Amino acid sequence: MAKGLIPCTADVQLALLYVLAVDKDRVVAKAARATMKAMPVPQVLSGITQSTFPKVLEFIAQFRPDAELDARLLQLRSTPDRAAELVAARADKELCEALVRNQERLLMTPSVYVHLHANENCTDDALQDAESFLRMHDSLPAVEGKRPGAEAKEVAAAEPQKNKPAGNPLDDLFDDESTEPAEDLAAEVAPEPAPPAVPDSGPETVPEAANEPDLDMFNLDKVASDANDLGAFRFNFDDDMEDFSWDLTREPEPVDGPVDVQEEEEKKVSLEQKLRDMSVGKKIKLAYMGNQEARKILIRDPNKIVAAAVVKSGRLTPNEVSSFAGNKNLHDEVVRLIASNKEFVRKYPVQVALVNNPKCPLPVALKLMQNLQKRDLQQLANNKNVPSAIFGTAMKMFKAKYRK
Repeated sequence: MAKGLIPCTADVQLALLYVLAVDKDRVVAKAARATMKAMPVPQVLSGITQSTFPKVLEFIAQFRPDAELDARLLQLRSTPDRAAELVAARADKELCEALVRNQERLLMTPSVYVHLHANENCTDDALQDAESFLRMHDSLPAVEGKRPGAEAKEVAAAEPQKNKPAGNPLDDLFDDESTEPAEDLAAEVAPEPAPPAVPDSGPETVPEAANEPDLDMFNLDKVASDANDLGAFRFNFDDDMEDFSWDLTREPEPVDGPVDVQEEEEKKVSLEQKLRDMSVGKKIKLAYMGNQEARKILIRDPNKIVAAAVVKSGRLTPNEVSSFAGNKNLHDEVVRLIASNKEFVRKYPVQVALVNNPKCPLPVALKLMQNLQKRDLQQLANNKNVPSAIFGTAMKMFKAKYRK
C-alpha cells in the first residue's frame, strides 16, 4: 500500500499515503513518502479537489513543491493557510501575480503578503497591488525587514553616475574621480586573497532527519496525544473551524412546538453583532463553512467578495437559492453568479425568481422566459419593476401562446 501498488483512485491514494507517511514503522513511512514524491503531477492534480482533506493539501504543499501543483492549491478555497504561505514563499513571478489577483485568498490569508514580500520573484508592482488591496480592506499585515535585494538597489542608487548622459562636457575635466591615479584605482579593486584550501575529507554526510521537514504536524497519533500543545498545527477537519463558535457553523436542531419569537430575535441580533466585528477574511471563510443563519447575513454583506463566497460555497439549499435569486437588494455580482450556475438554474423556482429580478443579466432572463408556465409568464408581463425589454417580450410571448 505504501508503494502505491494497490489499484485505487488518485484521491484515495493520496489520503492513504498521507496517513502512511507518518506511520510508526520507518520502512513504511519512508516508502509512502517516496511514493508521494514519485507520483506524476497529472495524477496528483486529478486527486485534489475542493473536498480534499485540508491536511492532505498541506502535506502536498510541504513535500511536492511544483509550480503546477502550487497553482492548483491556490485555486482551492479549502487549502489551509500554512499551505498557501508555503506556496507564496516559493512562487515564481507568474504565480506571484496570479496570487495577487486572487482577492479571496489574499483576504482569507493576509499572511501570504508577508511571504510575497520576502519572495524575490514577486515584483514590486505586484506587491504594491497586493498592499493597496489589503490596505483598502483594512487587512494589511505588518512586515519586518526589507525586501530581498533592497539594499543592493539602495547602494546602486546612492553611487555617483559615472556615465552622465547629458550636461556640460567640461564637468568631466574637474571630476575628482577622473583625475585619480590609475594605480590607486587598481589597488582599490584588487581582489582579496583566496582562503587557504581545505583538504577534501570525502563526501559530506547529512543526517537523514535534516533532509526532510518535521512530520510531527502531520502525525495523527502525536497530534491526538499532544492536544494541549499543538501550536499552529491543530488537527481538525478544518484548521479554521476553531475561529468560529458552534452557533455560526452548526445547523440548528428543529424545534418541536411553538417558537419563542423574542428569543429568536435575540439570537439573530447576536449573530449579526459577531459577524459585524469580523475581518473580511474571516467572513469569507465563514461563508464557505457557516450554517444557514450565517449565510443569510453574509449574503447581504456590503463587500461583494464576501457575498459572492456564499454563492460559491456549494452549501446553499434550493430554498436559499430561490430566495437569493429573487432578492432585489443583493449585490449585482451575487445575482450574476446565481444566474451563471447551471445547477441552480435547472430549478424552476429559481428561473421564476431570476426573470423577475431586475438585476438578472438580460440575455439570461430572455432565455429563461422560454420555460415559464402560463401564470408566471402573465405575471412577468405585468411586472413593471423589470426592464421594459423583459416585460414587453413576456407580453408578446403570452399573447402568441395563449391568445390565438
